[in-house]
Amino acid sequence: MNDPRLLTEYFKRCFVAVDGLWFMMVEKEDSFEKALELDRRVWGILPKIQARKIKELFKMEATGPEDLVKAFKFKLDAEDFISEFNQEASHLKITIKECPWLALLKKSKREHLAEKISDAICSIEYPVFAREFVETVDFKMLSRRCSGDSVCSFVFTIP
Repeated sequence: MNDPRLLTEYFKRCFVAVDGLWFMMVEKEDSFEKALELDRRVWGILPKIQARKIKELFKMEATGPEDLVKAFKFKLDAEDFISEFNQEASHLKITIKECPWLALLKKSKREHLAEKISDAICSIEYPVFAREFVETVDFKMLSRRCSGDSVCSFVFTIP
């Protein structure tokens, strides 16, 4: 039987590769702006699929703030982020110390595009994911490594 860790690494690599490849193909055929617009649309849907799969994996039936935390930890860990969570009353603050997407952009010498990509994707991906657990959650980005900050940090406010 195949080692589950090897299977995980294989599929993770394929996920990352296909994300970058389709983007670069659209960029080559049309423009960076067109690729980014399509990427925005993809990341407006993909987090819903991810959240629903996590709900299924963890057998989450009724969802709320606790499930949001558990799901976000799982998502970020699965995607190789280094992150910290701080929950106080109705606020959940997530701090990202290391971002695998930024690391890939640096490795491929495309770091100069990171801020534009972050503007388009992070501001969509995280609230879309969160609203699968708490529909009325509010999202605010506080800092971004792609903009020169030392960490990415964002806050979800749960009414």
